[in-house]
Amino acid sequence: MKTFTITAALILLSFATFAQNTCPGSFRRNNGNGTCGSLGELRLYFPSTPANYPLIDSVYIDGVKYSVQFNAPDGTQLGGNNGYISYCVLSGNMPPANVWSIFFHVAGGSSYNCTVPSTSGGPLAVKYYSFDASVENNAVTCTWVTEEELNNNYFELERSFDGINYSTAAIIFAAENNSNTQKTYQYKDKAAALDNKNVVYYRIKQVDRDGTAAYSKIVTVKLKASTSTTLQTAPNPFMESVTVKVAAAENGLAVASIINVNGQTIASTQSRVVKGTNQLTIDRLQALPKGIYVMQVAVNGVIKGNQKIIKN
Repeated sequence: MKTFTITAALILLSFATFAQNTCPGSFRRNNGNGTCGSLGELRLYFPSTPANYPLIDSVYIDGVKYSVQFNAPDGTQLGGNNGYISYCVLSGNMPPANVWSIFFHVAGGSSYNCTVPSTSGGPLAVKYYSFDASVENNAVTCTWVTEEELNNNYFELERSFDGINYSTAAIIFAAENNSNTQKTYQYKDKAAALDNKNVVYYRIKQVDRDGTAAYSKIVTVKLKASTSTTLQTAPNPFMESVTVKVAAAENGLAVASIINVNGQTIASTQSRVVKGTNQLTIDRLQALPKGIYVMQVAVNGVIKGNQKIIKN
């Protein structure tokens, strides 16, 4: 399996000081030969030691939840260049994919999720220079430029309207000569599915000649303004915490996420909500770098809206 390198570090999060919501930089599977005896073991390698060892709630691949449960974290192997937190498998099987979406929670703190690559991915199949999308007349043009390609077979451009469930919008075959010269790929998405949508998400699934695959960052495109304002954030700009109000049409579970310019979720919280106006707060944001972010709220898995927020 191959992993992507994109201009500003695709999935290796660098918020080492973001104590409560620290994402691992990579993972490694050990099936029966780790510190868990005959049990499978997951090793998570963090860029810095988390203030609180995160507990694993679930693992998703391509929006599909896998039936695997992990024991409490063991941090006895932390320290040094190759230190890690160990999680023994309680039940189920670890998925074979080399990029996982792992949902965590911290005891007494918030829930959050991270996109994490495997350390055993091997040589990079594709190095990206850029991946962008622009909209005109309700058609979206997606453009990506590669710096280097190795054994690349084709790309699948995938589309989503909720940021969770993706489908193939197009298949684009790689250039005949895989090399280290820049190559530009482009696809204009004019699908009828874009009609009457406010936001669409794109990612690239790159497939090697041996059938293994890896995913790019996610690009968010705003198609048109929403007919009604469903999100209200305050304060904005913010410093230590930010609160968002959202109108829910029914009772359920709401997830509020702060997303950076690379499409990475770097802080989130979740709460049960009732029909009507609800309020969610994300705090402990002192260590978050200054800049522009997006507050996104989903209720029962459906994204209700996005709003630009600024960290001072």
